[in-house]
Amino acid sequence: MDVVLKGAVGDERQRFGLARALALLGPPAPSFSEARVVLAIPGNRVARGVSSVFAQKLLAVLSTHGADAYLQPSEVPEATPRRSSRAALAAALGVLVLGGVAFGAWGTRSPMLRQLSGLDPGTSAQEAVKAAEEAALSTQDIARLASPSTVSLRCEGKTGSGFFVDAELVLTNEHVVCPAGKMMTVMLPDGRQLLGETLKTDVDLDLATVRVVGAKAAPLKVGDVTRLEPGDRLVFIGSPKGLDFTVHEGKVGFVGREYLGNGYVQFNASVNPGNSGGPLLNGRGEVVGVVSMKVNDADGMGLALPIPYASKLITVPTTPESTARWDALLARVARDEQREIQRYQQETAEPVLLSVRHVEQLGLVALLIERFDAPPRRVLRRMELESEGKTCSLTVDFEYWRPVRDTMSAAEDSRRLRWFAARGLSEGIHVGAARLPVEDCSLTGAGNASLKLEGAGKDAERFDFPMKDFHASREEWKRNKGGIQMWQQSLWQRREEANRSLQAADEWRNNFSRARARIATLEEEKRKLLEAEAAGGPSTKRRWEVEVELKLAQGQLADLEQYATEKRVPAAWRQ
Repeated sequence: MDVVLKGAVGDERQRFGLARALALLGPPAPSFSEARVVLAIPGNRVARGVSSVFAQKLLAVLSTHGADAYLQPSEVPEATPRRSSRAALAAALGVLVLGGVAFGAWGTRSPMLRQLSGLDPGTSAQEAVKAAEEAALSTQDIARLASPSTVSLRCEGKTGSGFFVDAELVLTNEHVVCPAGKMMTVMLPDGRQLLGETLKTDVDLDLATVRVVGAKAAPLKVGDVTRLEPGDRLVFIGSPKGLDFTVHEGKVGFVGREYLGNGYVQFNASVNPGNSGGPLLNGRGEVVGVVSMKVNDADGMGLALPIPYASKLITVPTTPESTARWDALLARVARDEQREIQRYQQETAEPVLLSVRHVEQLGLVALLIERFDAPPRRVLRRMELESEGKTCSLTVDFEYWRPVRDTMSAAEDSRRLRWFAARGLSEGIHVGAARLPVEDCSLTGAGNASLKLEGAGKDAERFDFPMKDFHASREEWKRNKGGIQMWQQSLWQRREEANRSLQAADEWRNNFSRARARIATLEEEKRKLLEAEAAGGPSTKRRWEVEVELKLAQGQLADLEQYATEKRVPAAWRQ
């Protein structure tokens, strides 16, 4: 189907938000930049040749954001070659199945239907469809089949889930297990409570295996994640909020959603703490992924790591066909990751307004992301505040800056931090915080206000916030002007201390750099003199002088190291 826009989305802010919402759906929805162009022209096709299910998703997003659209059958491109009658028959059968007349969309990928042309002459298509229907399992059937092979894990207040991949081996998420050498509690559905020990971990994939001696459980059968398609039914089992062995049902939203360089199965279902590490099961009750996380700031969306990634820790069965499909998925994920890196680099080439927050006793505080070649000091930025068509220009003094890598929680964002660092994305990026001097503005109104960087263009990110926060900030200035000024003075003092620290760091680094450079120069000269002597040249007085100077330079570096240790100079300053 084609999704056709009835009328243009004239409001720029509405178009911006709608384009972002469409881009989040992923292919075949348009990208953010494509959507903004498409939405500006009535009659444009938002998407071409998409499935009915995906088309309905697009219509729902468009409707939610106040845009009208309709569906129409896709036109067959003129360049499409004419198919044989056999191919046309197969396509017609596919239409019947996709329309739900036979057994639902999942049936188009069943081995029985795919091998229809190879059936015995006495086997009819109706019998093949019936056999495929019998292979499908209800959610109740899947729960009865898979639940005995799942576990609930407890470690130092953490609760997680897992599933058996061997009689005494559980696969789960790394972030829910105990450190190696420390035992954890493993709860089984039959009521047994056993001890588990972490065997292998992969922190970048967030996977771990746990040995459960005496479990003697039936391992789950591994399925082919590359056969999943959007709209497929899924089941997962876990312990959300400590409610052990809860069965959930959902649907595939996207296969291969790139996050931190890995391709996840995005699924539509409620994911809560405790679900992490549980099995994601296809319609046949086969495990195709490990439930890993929920999507922040979204309702009912989760991500599961496809089971082939676990091949680093366990044996995952494959076929040449599934391997080829998996390699193609990884290649697409790598392209998506590269686009994500390029987009991030482009976005941080200029200052980016991150957010606006209201802080009690202080007022409105803006957060800014900016790239600097050297550690930033005091930076002034002009911003525009707008409410009910009226604007006010503010000069915002950003005195407080932190490297972006330091703003990430070591506990919660360690994977993201490692990914940023590995791709060089955190180099030079800083987050600045500053109070907005709203006492200089006389805006009125009771709705919302918006803030953006001045001169950043009409497409710049705007942040909306309630006007009540604006008025509260002005009142806080009146009540607590002295306290706010003291806070600003403390920022100035911290900046001065930071400047002095930077100067000291530069001085120490220069001293160590000069000392090491002197040693390297003398060592190189000594090497060349020795090579000349080995080639038959005469021994020279200069080699003796170089050796004396080298010992002196090495002693000076040792003295510098000792002095730095006494002064408790950080190791980073000695590089």
